[in-house]
Amino acid sequence: MTYREIRGNIFNSKAHAIVNTVNCVGIMGKGIALEFRRRYPKMFEQYQSICKKGELQPGQILFYEAENILILNFAIKRDWKQPSKIEWVESCLKEFVDSYQGRGIKSIAFPWVGAMNGRIPLDQIRTIMRDYLSNLSDIDIDVYDFDPDTSDPLFEKLKNMIELKNANINDLAKISGIQRRYMSTIVDLLQQEDIKSLTNLTESGAIGTTTVEKLYTFVINFETDEDYTYQKKLFS
Repeated sequence: MTYREIRGNIFNSKAHAIVNTVNCVGIMGKGIALEFRRRYPKMFEQYQSICKKGELQPGQILFYEAENILILNFAIKRDWKQPSKIEWVESCLKEFVDSYQGRGIKSIAFPWVGAMNGRIPLDQIRTIMRDYLSNLSDIDIDVYDFDPDTSDPLFEKLKNMIELKNANINDLAKISGIQRRYMSTIVDLLQQEDIKSLTNLTESGAIGTTTVEKLYTFVINFETDEDYTYQKKLFS
């Protein structure tokens, strides 16, 4: 079993569990939380419902079992407008350390919890996380230093969809609900060498929030629809 600190994209992880960072008011609007909301909409719905009931407090972990992964939502903020607090980060880490064996977690991927939008100095977070995690001997732990230029399976799926010769912009626009001109922009962006990830694509400024949301929904459904509904429509 190992503890590693690596640079890359946490959504490339093959770990059994993955950590997200959240507030307690039901908003995932920035950073890694926004990426989780787009990728796991059902998880977001559950989280939002729990927050509305006031059942999630800072320092607690909200567990969510997705199809092939366990998501641990670390509540390290009270409100999204406020910074994280060290004591809440430590409380979540302690709960994880006390519970991972009982939940059968053998591998997990972390971001640097609280060091980005949480506004806690990275050096301080590194010290705390190493203290709690680096000596655990029965679990594989990867801590990700986010690289915006690193691709992931969802981005590769999007590129493959676009590159299939039988798919055209009109079909993609119709099925995805994205206006043709915006779909054309997406296709053009994917041809650029500096667009290496979904982060590059969404932060390019070339497409708006609504288009981004529709794009994620389209790609995720395309990827997971067992009846191949989209494929049949696109490539019949």
